[in-house]
Amino acid sequence: MARDVVLLMSHLGHQRFAVVGHDRGALVAFRTAMDHPNLVSHLVVMDGLPVIEHLERTDATFARAWWHWWFLGQTDKPAERVICADADAWYHTPGPAEMGVGNHADLWQALRDPAVVHGMCEDYRAGLGIDRDHDEADRAAKRQVVCPTLLLESSDDDLDIHGDPAAIWMPWLAHPLRHRVINSGHHQAEQAPDSVAKALLDFLAPSKPAR
Repeated sequence: MARDVVLLMSHLGHQRFAVVGHDRGALVAFRTAMDHPNLVSHLVVMDGLPVIEHLERTDATFARAWWHWWFLGQTDKPAERVICADADAWYHTPGPAEMGVGNHADLWQALRDPAVVHGMCEDYRAGLGIDRDHDEADRAAKRQVVCPTLLLESSDDDLDIHGDPAAIWMPWLAHPLRHRVINSGHHQAEQAPDSVAKALLDFLAPSKPAR
């Protein structure tokens, strides 16, 4: 996926760019910045940690709260068949009033698409396998993200299930982490778009002081 990001940006004519990712997308953003340091100018992770940090801290609390990691990651008993039989029973999202009518409709169209469900499951399977291997290799080689990094953490989510997420991120970064809490549930961009936009603009395009 990180290679796809690089190829897409090159196709669009951008040889250097910032990357922003939310949740599973934060893993892609992190991998893009780690593997392509000469191309990524800034990294923003929204409600995400390196996957190995979750897996090495797994305990009963994490397994109970984040049970979907293990459910979606199964291969012997594929989750797709269960989910696609009744998607409405498996997913719970904010309503259209909170997310926006268009956002809500797009999300639920995707959640009912068997191809999308399969892709989601494959992503979690990778998270329990090759993604962890990549993180282990980076840590063993003492590689770090070298660009400025911002963590956006939802106030009403549980990214802090392992403790302070900013402290967990620090060893992975060559520069101090910027950290901002967004007053929202897990769906930051949909539930608090103005706050997210301001945080991104402050980080990616800070205003120049008046002369």
